[in-house]
Amino acid sequence: QEVDSGSMVVHAFGAYFGVATVFGMGLKNKHLPEKHRTTTYFSDMGAMLGTVVLWVYWPSFNAASLYGDTHTQGRVIGNTYLSICASCVTAFATSALIHRGKFEMIEIQNGTLAGGVIIGTISPFLLDPWAPLLIGAIGGVISTFGYGLLHPFLEDCGFLDSAGVQMLHGIPGILGGLFAALATLADNMNYAFSYDTTWTDTSTFDRDRGQQFGYHIGAILVTLGIAIVSGVITGILIRLPCCPHVDKEDMLIDHDFWHIHDKNHDPRLKKDKKSNVYNNKMADTSA
Repeated sequence: QEVDSGSMVVHAFGAYFGVATVFGMGLKNKHLPEKHRTTTYFSDMGAMLGTVVLWVYWPSFNAASLYGDTHTQGRVIGNTYLSICASCVTAFATSALIHRGKFEMIEIQNGTLAGGVIIGTISPFLLDPWAPLLIGAIGGVISTFGYGLLHPFLEDCGFLDSAGVQMLHGIPGILGGLFAALATLADNMNYAFSYDTTWTDTSTFDRDRGQQFGYHIGAILVTLGIAIVSGVITGILIRLPCCPHVDKEDMLIDHDFWHIHDKNHDPRLKKDKKSNVYNNKMADTSA
C-alpha cells in the first residue's frame, strides 16, 4: 500500500505516457519545423496567466484525494504552499543564472510550479517547514535547468518532447516518489501515515519501514512501466490507417481542426494545405 497525492500517478504517469506515445507514433524532433514551434509575446503572457491560476489552486489539487480527512488536507495545503513558494524563488534565480541576468518565459511558466509536483506524494506527511521548502527549491532548480539545458540537448539528440513534460511533470514526479520513499525510512510517523493514513502503533504492522520503502520504489517502477508500455501501444494504434492523421510536419498546426479567425497566421500558406489532412471530413481545407 502506498499513498500518492499526485506526483507519480498523475504527473509522472502522464508525462511518460505522452513521451512513449510519441515514440510509438514514430515522431522525432526533426519532423517538426522550428517555425511551427515558436510562440508570441502575447501567447506567452496568456500562458503565464494560466501559471498564476495553477499556482494559486495547486494546493487544493494535491489535497483533493484526501477529502475525507480535513486535518491531513490542511497539512497537504501547508506543505504544498511552502514547496511551491520555494520553487518560485529558485526558478527565477536559476533562469537568470542560465541566461545571464534575464528570464526565459517557458522556464518561469513551468519551473515555478515544479514545487507543487515534486511535493505531491510526500505532502500528507508530517514534515518540519524546512523539508517542503528544500524539496520545492530542488524542484524549481531541476525543472528550470531541465528546460534551459537538458531539453535542448535531448532535442539535438532527436528525442521529441515538444512541451517539455519531463521537466515539469516527469522528473519532478519521480523525485517526489523518491522523497516519499526516503521519508518512510527517516520518520516512524511518516511510515505510519504512508502505510494506513492513520496514526497507529507501527509494531502491529506486517512490514517494517524498510519494506515500506521497497513498496514506494515498487510503486514508482510500476507507474513508469504501465505508462511506457501503454503509451507505446497507444502510439502504434494511432498510426493505423483507420485513424485520422495529419502529416508529421503539421502535428503542431491547429488550422485543420479548429476554426482560426486569423487565417493569415497559418505557417503553411505557401504550400498546398489540401494534402495535409487525411480522413478529416470536418476540416475546411479550401481557405
